[in-house]
Amino acid sequence: MRIVLFSRVPRWYSFKGDRCVGRLAREGHQIAGVVVEQMPTLSALREWLEKLGPRVLAEKAAWKLLTRLALGQKGPSKSVLDSAPGSNAVRPPVYVVDSHNSPACVEIVRALCPDVIVLRGSGIIKKPILEIPRIGTLNAHYGLLPAYRGRDVTEWAALRGDPIAVSVHFVSEGVDAGAVLASRPIPVQAGDTLGRLREKSAALAVELLAEALAQLATGTAKPVPQDANEGRQYFAMHPRLRKLANERLKRIGR
Repeated sequence: MRIVLFSRVPRWYSFKGDRCVGRLAREGHQIAGVVVEQMPTLSALREWLEKLGPRVLAEKAAWKLLTRLALGQKGPSKSVLDSAPGSNAVRPPVYVVDSHNSPACVEIVRALCPDVIVLRGSGIIKKPILEIPRIGTLNAHYGLLPAYRGRDVTEWAALRGDPIAVSVHFVSEGVDAGAVLASRPIPVQAGDTLGRLREKSAALAVELLAEALAQLATGTAKPVPQDANEGRQYFAMHPRLRKLANERLKRIGR
C-alpha cells in the first residue's frame, strides 16, 4: 500500500534509518512521503527530555553515534531519535509544512494519493485531511482504548497502576475515538521508568502498525468501534504527578 506518514519534529530531523519507515518498507509498503510539521528545536529537546528522561535520551543519542561510527560516517548525528536497531536506510521524500491541517498540506497529500496516512506524532487532524486516504488514517496510541484517551496516558496509567498498552486505531474527528484495530499490553518490569516504558511503547507501536496494515491489505482487519461512553480523556500531567508515577514504578519488583 502507499503510505504517507505525518510527523512533528524539527526540520533537521532525519528519517533515514527511521524505525517505523524501515519496518513498513520491509513489509512491502511504498512510503510515498513524510509530511513534517515543523517543531522548534528547543521545544523538541525539552519534550523528548520530559517524556524519555535524561538516561533514555542519552542512550538513544549514544546508540545513534555508535551506529554512525560503525558505518564509517564522520561527525556526530544531528538527530538523536531518528533510528533504531533493525531499521534500514530507506530515505523517503520529506515535505515540510507549517501545519498538518493547512491548505498546503492538503494539496501535498492529495498529490501523493495515499492508501493510508500513518500518524507518527501530530496534533488533531481535521476532516479535509482525513477524507484523502483511500482506506483511512491510523494512529498508534500509547494507551489502552477506550479506557485511556488523550495525552500522557502512559504516565496516567502508571500512576493509577493500570496496564501500560499501545492501541492502533483509525483516526476520526474525535480524540482517540476511532475504531481499534489492535491493542497489546506492555509488561512492566523492575527498573522500568516512564521513559523506558515510552521507548517500549514506540517499539510495540511499529509492530502493531505493521500488523494492522497487513490485515488492511489482505481484507482481514476487524476494526472494533469504541463506545463513546467508556473510558475518559486525559490531559497533560503535572511534573509532580509524573514524579509520583515514576516513584510507583520503582516499587515494582521490590
